[in-house]
Amino acid sequence: MKKQWITGIIIGVLLLMGASAIVYAKEPLYGDQAISIQATSDNKAVKTDATLPLSNDTPRIKCKGIWGYEGSNETYGYLGGVLVKRERVVVLKGLWNTTDNMTKGNIVGILKRGYFNGIIITQNQTKCRIVGLYRYNAENNLLHLRWMTAQQTGWAHCRILVN
Repeated sequence: MKKQWITGIIIGVLLLMGASAIVYAKEPLYGDQAISIQATSDNKAVKTDATLPLSNDTPRIKCKGIWGYEGSNETYGYLGGVLVKRERVVVLKGLWNTTDNMTKGNIVGILKRGYFNGIIITQNQTKCRIVGLYRYNAENNLLHLRWMTAQQTGWAHCRILVN
């Protein structure tokens, strides 16, 4: 159990360092393309290697889902947004709220190579960094996120709405 805690802390520190490097980068980061896309004759995206279903003709894909905190299966809120392809990364621009609509805000982040880095902006304009891991299930069009802020950890499951 002690080794798992130490491993978790080390991974958390590395993710926070990576998030700060991406948030404060003055030039866009370039690397190998994380999204593989193949277009068919009827302009629908073909999902290969469990990548996000984005095409060059329609770079915006909607998503909506639920989120909660780690260690509980309760849903604490809803989220929705748009996935936009920008050069070699996918940008998530969305809204989130709690189930009782007492707290809501915006979320903006980058999805690249299985990692998610972003910022949460609440109603009173406070900003909080968010990092995590994502996994896309191409069979069911589901996006699974494991997120972490400075104080909390949690999960999110989103349905990708392909037209």
